[in-house]
Order: sequence, then structure tokens, then C-alpha cells
Amino acid sequence: MSSTARGTLRNAKDYYVTPQWLVAEFLARFVTEHNIDVTKPVLDPSAGGCGNQEMSYPKVLKIHNFIDVTTADIREDSRAASPNTDYFSHINLGFDLIITNPPFDRSVEFTQKAIREVNANGHVVMLQRLNWLGTKIRKPFWDKAPLKHVYIHHKRPAFDPEKPNNKDSIEYAHFVFQKGYKGSVNLSII
Repeated sequence: MSSTARGTLRNAKDYYVTPQWLVAEFLARFVTEHNIDVTKPVLDPSAGGCGNQEMSYPKVLKIHNFIDVTTADIREDSRAASPNTDYFSHINLGFDLIITNPPFDRSVEFTQKAIREVNANGHVVMLQRLNWLGTKIRKPFWDKAPLKHVYIHHKRPAFDPEKPNNKDSIEYAHFVFQKGYKGSVNLSII
């Protein structure tokens, strides 16, 4: 997902690689601030990866000592354990954490499904543009979503590894939901 040049040039096949530094920056705070147990099962349902690129979240989760990471992706060329897998055609139960960078046009659907399927008190983390919080269409979602924390990245990422200096035109955040959470939303800039 990227907002750079949305109306003109786009990345080949609309494929965007999440920068590993962005994931690492987030996990460094998230794991300790939310007391995440790295031995519990994790799912990345939009894991990406291809012949030229690693899967960003699984790679960084492993560096942060997560030991049980399941991967899937709809792309046939994904490095996921289950490539060519439509997240919406499977039930995904038994995970304490579902974390991914979903396609922007289906981000609410990804989040709603993950919240339904994650274990009780489990976390759902979605990387999205900060302006995901806006629009009338998403307002009903935000009114009910168990949003617990928004980690706003102060540096804009580049999603095309072939053009690492071509930073995105908008800020991004990791949105943290917790199943059953009803408190206020915490904001952090990282």
C-alpha cells in the first residue's frame, strides 16, 4: 500500500513491500508496552514476499523472538507458507496476534475479520495510512472498533525497494486493536 503517485505511476502489479525498519521500530515498543507473549501463535494473512523480497513482518517477528508465526498471502509468488490463499475464504482461529499490512481497499474487512477470529484479549495490528481514521464510510467501523493504541511513525516509508529514496507522501501508523477492549485510545509517535 502506498499513496505515492496514486493517480499516475504505480508499483508494478500494485505490490508494495513493507520496510523492515518500520516493523522493527513498531515491535520494539509494542511488545514491551502491551506485554506481548512471543511464544503465543501469530498470523500474518497478507505476508507478501516474492522471489526478490523477504516477508517483512515474519522476518522481523523472528528477530524479536516470536516463535510461532503462520503466514499466508493471496499472491501466487508469495513466500508465505500458504501462498495463493484468500484470507476471506478461511477461518483463522487460535491466534493471539494477527498482524499485517493489508490492501488499503480491504483494510476494514481485514481488521473486522481478524478481530472476530483472534483469541479473547488478543491483538490485531494493521499498518495503514494515518488518514485511515477519516471518511464517512469508515465512521461506523471506528465507532465500534476496539482500538487501543495508534503508533504513528514520524518517518515516511518507501514501499518500493527498487526506489528506496522515493518516500511516501503521507504518514503511516500501526493501529493496535484488542478484542474486547473498551477504553480510550493511546497515541504514540515513534
